[in-house]
Amino acid sequence: MFRLRYFLFLFISCSSCVESSNIKSETNNLLLEKLDQQKSIETNRLWLKDEIFKIDQFCFRQGWKMLISTSGMRYKIISTKNTNIQPIVGSEVTISYDIRLMDSKQTRCYHSDSSGLAKFKVEQSLIETGINEVVCCLEKGDSAMVILPHHIAHGLTGDSKKIPPLSTVLYFIKLIDVK
Repeated sequence: MFRLRYFLFLFISCSSCVESSNIKSETNNLLLEKLDQQKSIETNRLWLKDEIFKIDQFCFRQGWKMLISTSGMRYKIISTKNTNIQPIVGSEVTISYDIRLMDSKQTRCYHSDSSGLAKFKVEQSLIETGINEVVCCLEKGDSAMVILPHHIAHGLTGDSKKIPPLSTVLYFIKLIDVK
């Protein structure tokens, strides 16, 4: 009789393990479901909507009234020199910069005082797309505060050093020279 109970207990235990394993397998299959193009587009759309909301709320909390470009860049010209010297595509520009994360501490990532001034040709360099865009809105000597969403800043991967993946970035820049 003892053996029969033991065998029955063992049989029930094993069958529940198999059933549990099947449930886990079905759950994993659902989690690993193929991410098709439509789902990817929808996921990106939701991510961007969330990022825009966070940027707007950040600006509201700081009391910043910023201009918005068609790409989603926010900027505010802090000071202007009215030099009427504005860069165009192909111009060589020199900027000073202070790059920060858009977090509660505005964590500093890079600064031209320690890294040196940035020199690049507008739309012909590997500088962030948003920086190419904003320098064309400035004149020589102007300073601006700029918020770049991840898609026109460092993108999906960040910079693999101080800027994490998918980061919205806050820049303080000054257009030093235009050639």
